[in-house]
Amino acid sequence: MKARMKVVTIGSSLALTCTAAFAIAPPATAAGAQTHTLTVTSTQALPAVHQNPHVVARDNGQSAGYNGRSVWIFDDTILQNPDGFLSNSGATTTDLDASDGIDLLSDNPFTDSQGVPSEIIPLSAAEQAFQQTHAAPCATGDEYCGTVYGFWPGPVVADPAHHRILFTYGKLCRGAPDGTPCASGFVGTLLGTGFAELDMSTNTVSRITVQNPDTSITSPEGQDPTLLFGPNLSFGSGEMTIRGDTLYAWGACDASNVCGLAKVPVDQLQNRLAWRYYAGTGADNAPVWSTAPADAVSVGLNNGAAGGTVQYVPALHGYLNSYMAGISNVAMYQTAPEPWGPWSTPGSMFTGLPTNTLWDYAMFAHPEYSQRGGLTQYITYYRPEDGQQELVRVDFSVQ
Repeated sequence: MKARMKVVTIGSSLALTCTAAFAIAPPATAAGAQTHTLTVTSTQALPAVHQNPHVVARDNGQSAGYNGRSVWIFDDTILQNPDGFLSNSGATTTDLDASDGIDLLSDNPFTDSQGVPSEIIPLSAAEQAFQQTHAAPCATGDEYCGTVYGFWPGPVVADPAHHRILFTYGKLCRGAPDGTPCASGFVGTLLGTGFAELDMSTNTVSRITVQNPDTSITSPEGQDPTLLFGPNLSFGSGEMTIRGDTLYAWGACDASNVCGLAKVPVDQLQNRLAWRYYAGTGADNAPVWSTAPADAVSVGLNNGAAGGTVQYVPALHGYLNSYMAGISNVAMYQTAPEPWGPWSTPGSMFTGLPTNTLWDYAMFAHPEYSQRGGLTQYITYYRPEDGQQELVRVDFSVQ
């Protein structure tokens, strides 16, 4: 039974209602259509996401809808009864009404026989062997002593044509002594980005093997055939969306966290040579796509603290990017007529709850819960203060 709790309107101390309005051009096929303006009209705080009782905290938290279910994929997960730590986990729910909160109690098929969440991204045999070889007690001078692999999932999209949920993941190594290649530092060492798929017919997660891989991408255990991009590109690690039969993935972000764009036919995403990179516009203002990642240029899309959500909004006839600005707690949004832009100047939606520790981060929209053609959005963000996934309703108007 879904717990019913009173909706609380966010006051000035908790949220900033946005009065900025952004113009967005209609699709090129809509000849003569008027330019649209998107404005935030209200925000409401809702109960935090109700999760599995074994979960103490889960960060990140992105989702996609599939056949009457919402599938959620998380990063670092802290457990209780029994205590534990996972670098990733997942959950599903049939609760698609977020107006009074979201019940995310079912972790099937992502739990063990006792209902405790488990890691969903599998280690390869080579990675398992490497961890065992370098587990304590270690040989003197072993710079990989204590090394473990972690997999941090990124954006989650539904690919119903192929009966699957797709998500990217960043592969990390961490746990080794300070000053060594896999020292933990703040989060560990990012080795690269790959794609994983949840087969919705078998409920199994697998890492997708890359065709024509970049052999310069290395991992401590040796060549990893599932890493599509190295740590400097990481297309899809922050934002990703599918439109028609094309997957768009943002990456190669600069020091200010503004990103470039790549695309690929969704049924060819495993083929590195099938990817194309936005290299600007031609004389006719049409997008130019290059086969070389080095040709990628910024499209003006902002990547938030731990990423963001890009989605097509039917009522807008265009795209919405939602994210939380780094070291600020402020939820932001941008609009664009096409994935390659032009992306509007960011505006604010609300400010997250105050914290006494770290800033809030990992803010994501959940398009499967949206209403009014995408003008009502349900957005979560991670609060390190208490490990909760806070939930906020944002209402837009469009003219």
